[in-house]
Amino acid sequence: MAENILLGALRRYEFYSYCSTFIKTLYDTVTQDLYGDIHWEWSYSNNNTYAQPKSWNTGKIGVANLGTITAKNIKDPSMFFTICMNSTSYNYGNDNGYGAMSKNYVLRTGLRNNGDSVVPDLYTNLGAVSETPLHTMDSNSVHGYDYRSTNTAVNVYLKWSVFITENYIFLYGEPQSNLNVAYPFRMYIGRIQPFEEEDPLIANDNVGIFSHFPHGLIDNDDELKYRTGRGYMRASRNGTPNALYHFATSSQVPSPGVGGRFFISPFYVWHETEGARGEFHGIRTAVLKDASKYPDGSILDLGDERYYVFHAFDQAHPATNQQFYATNGTAYAGQPYFFDSALLLGGGQRVLLFEIEKEV
Repeated sequence: MAENILLGALRRYEFYSYCSTFIKTLYDTVTQDLYGDIHWEWSYSNNNTYAQPKSWNTGKIGVANLGTITAKNIKDPSMFFTICMNSTSYNYGNDNGYGAMSKNYVLRTGLRNNGDSVVPDLYTNLGAVSETPLHTMDSNSVHGYDYRSTNTAVNVYLKWSVFITENYIFLYGEPQSNLNVAYPFRMYIGRIQPFEEEDPLIANDNVGIFSHFPHGLIDNDDELKYRTGRGYMRASRNGTPNALYHFATSSQVPSPGVGGRFFISPFYVWHETEGARGEFHGIRTAVLKDASKYPDGSILDLGDERYYVFHAFDQAHPATNQQFYATNGTAYAGQPYFFDSALLLGGGQRVLLFEIEKEV
């Protein structure tokens, strides 16, 4: 049974699912009677082509359709996102006599409303480099000589926390199984709060998708390509579509400090030619020295700002690059990344802070 918390405009949902059932369980949770989401209009399909896994070497179907979900913002219908669950697989019998061996569960995503055609347009425009894995492989060799003896996909069981406002959808998954290959899943989907007023021609394209595994992995020798937070914006400030951006926080110092000061960091969104463009809308992070004073689900009131407190599991980055198979058969290597560091000065508890409306 899903748990639901309604706090003004902020919605929090919790549920458990396997990778293979995530899309349908998410849809059932946010559309339930009485507690359903009020900010987004959701749809679900179990027959979308882009969620129908096919083996990359033959193009033959190897795994059942894993579901597609869309979310259209009610106040601003131009804010529209698509998520398809897929499974990368290799068919080691070209005659399809042996079926297909799954390698990874991955998400394909989209940033645009394509009308009657439900399309994960980031994937259709950029290809498999835009996919997000739900787990990695358990060794540097991603398959055996016959493609079947090692490193098959694991249907990880996760506890999901979903936070929703009119500006964003935030997905947070903590693996309950296969901890050697499954890292905490995080994905921010929504509006970016700009630091400066933007040209009206591109201001409405200031939305993006940012995940725990660096998007656009293309160079294993460049740390900015494999060990930093990355995601895609609908357009850059100069109008380039599907622009690749980095994101980062600065939050290792525990709070409160001298004078009761709290050190709260935004998730800065940065582009290599533009600099820092903005931040995730209404989500910040901090480290609490004494988490017992601010338990999960409590309110942190700082006078001018009020936050809903969520205790986050902060897992150390792996010592070496982790690999996953995309649906094109390519093994991409990178490191799961969301916070600046798992090293918290003086210990403490990593928290995510969701800004809530102050009562008037």
